[in-house]
Amino acid sequence: MKTITLFNNKGGVGKTTLTWNLSVSLSSKGKSVLLIDFDPQCNLSIAVIGEKKFEKLFKHTTSEPYGRTIRAFCQPFIQQDTTPQVFTTSPQYPMDQGSGRLDIVPGDFWLNNLSDILSVGTDLIAGNAINRFLIPSLIADKVSAANNIEYDYVIIDVPPSFNSIVRSALYCSDYYLVPCTADVFSSYCIGLIGETLPIFNEDWTQGVKRSRNLSNNLISSKGQPKFAGWIFNGFDKRRNPGQSQATEIAADAAHRDKIKSSVEKHLIKRLKKSVSEYNAVPSFVSNEPVAKVEDLNVMAPDSILQSVPLKYLSRVKPTRGVLARGAWSAPQKTLMQNMSSEHDKLADYIINHLV
Repeated sequence: MKTITLFNNKGGVGKTTLTWNLSVSLSSKGKSVLLIDFDPQCNLSIAVIGEKKFEKLFKHTTSEPYGRTIRAFCQPFIQQDTTPQVFTTSPQYPMDQGSGRLDIVPGDFWLNNLSDILSVGTDLIAGNAINRFLIPSLIADKVSAANNIEYDYVIIDVPPSFNSIVRSALYCSDYYLVPCTADVFSSYCIGLIGETLPIFNEDWTQGVKRSRNLSNNLISSKGQPKFAGWIFNGFDKRRNPGQSQATEIAADAAHRDKIKSSVEKHLIKRLKKSVSEYNAVPSFVSNEPVAKVEDLNVMAPDSILQSVPLKYLSRVKPTRGVLARGAWSAPQKTLMQNMSSEHDKLADYIINHLV
């Protein structure tokens, strides 16, 4: 069971939609996938299961005092007053026959509180309660036991931040992927990631040395997230006169090249130099993007609104804008198909390399 986090401290990079569509592609290839919505905004949960179904999960009962969201595990685990519970649900839109299992542990706005509760200084660095930073792994293990299934992949959705719940997800992850968009801030944020992750590693190493739970096998197996590459997301392409195929517009291509340079200089080289406890950058990783997903314009928000992933969006009518009473245009369907294929390529990359 490999755990992957799609992470960038910069917002607006399409992290949640990438997470969702990647999980669908992995499932379409017969893989069993568990999604953990560890983002207080809960956008992944709303997209996957629909807003109405998501709202019903917050109902508190005597047997389910914290509802049926991720809070049902997190709060009892932290307070140690009742037995932590795990609940999963399946996507609103059914996967095609032959697909692997796809489940999600729904998020909760209460995760904002968890971010404040987790103490980097006391729980982590001082070694007093490192297991608090392993909540996603504990959830994944408990879900596997409850559902009687060994998932091939656990994918964690996190907020655009460097806060404690992002640390928790990264400490629990075998790999992380970094989505970037074609803008001036993406290359800068790559540099911030390169500066910050070695500090996360130092804090974990100190905490493990001071931990009272040195015999804990889970602790000893975690805290070693590896950079698995970056994804170029949300760019525009155009076919110029004399070209047989469309290419990135000049401005977006310039941003792409700037991000490539930053990935090489400020992330890969910095991780290799600063992290000595393990191989933080596998040999198959380069500064080239591992996937390139174009801007989907009205299709992405419509996909979320209907809780239909991109792979199946052409099967339903659009609900937004001027197309609301009609159907998707041929160019839109072509773009859906091409970008769904790009998600499939990303899934193949993960299957072949993230072992």
